Amino acid sequence: MWLKSHISCGLRFFCYFCKSIYPVMPYIVLMLYLAIALALQFLMGDFPVSFFAFPLNVIVAVLWFGLMIWLWRNRKKSLFVSFMLSRGATLCAITIFLLFGLVIGLTGLRSLVNTWVFVAFLLYFQTVLLFVIMRGWRAQTATGAHLGEIRWRFILNHAGLLLAIAAPFWGAPDSETVRLQAFKDMPVREAYRMDGTSVWMPYETELKEFRVETYSNGVPSMYEAELLIEGEPVALKVNHPYSKGFGENVYLTGYDAVAGEDTSYCIIQIVKEPWKYGAAAGIALMLAGALLLFAAGPKKRYGEDD
Repeated sequence: MWLKSHISCGLRFFCYFCKSIYPVMPYIVLMLYLAIALALQFLMGDFPVSFFAFPLNVIVAVLWFGLMIWLWRNRKKSLFVSFMLSRGATLCAITIFLLFGLVIGLTGLRSLVNTWVFVAFLLYFQTVLLFVIMRGWRAQTATGAHLGEIRWRFILNHAGLLLAIAAPFWGAPDSETVRLQAFKDMPVREAYRMDGTSVWMPYETELKEFRVETYSNGVPSMYEAELLIEGEPVALKVNHPYSKGFGENVYLTGYDAVAGEDTSYCIIQIVKEPWKYGAAAGIALMLAGALLLFAAGPKKRYGEDD
């Protein structure tokens, strides 16, 4: 009898405790989620971005997108979906986003973008944004044309922001920046990543001619190189990249400043960003949404006379 009484008391206390923390449970889970990411950072180092290169990044992105849609359609009343649509989730996302922006902007620690915590946060940010868009889309299609017009501006801005963030996020494993030293009349394939590791390019690069224009004080004002890239003649100027292919640009970044025009080599930087067009499309959507917002003027309350 004594044991039964204590068990009953313990169960009542447990139920009361669960009921009392239920409203803040999503915030506790969010903190645990970020804490796990921080622990992984200490245990494993930076997030293995290259591991998720195409097609794995596309597969994971599709699975994530499909799971969020399924949750929206079938588990709309769940604690997870309710939290993602709450004002608290949005405020958390914006606050953490601003904190990361301030830290990176003030300290220059761009390496933070490769940490588990930053990756985990961006996934959370995109999830909140996606649920907000799905809620906005349903509200837009369920109302009349007058309210639908207002929703279209909302959708353009939010979908544009999601695309501008998601494209570089999911496309990061496919992005690569390497530098190559192109020598005169000597085709080369070996390039170097930013961490110093070498990589063999699928094509040869060879320097043919180099020209430098200087100011009266001898400081270079412009320099250009004529190269053979994969057997094709290419004229490359500083700040004027050459588009090698889809999402791949070649930049002229340096040469032997002591030798000047007689330099035996030049340094080119090859940047591969196949997902950058998605980010550009997202920015275009946000601009379109801003233009619609400006053109239509302030929102009127539903039912007001024109």
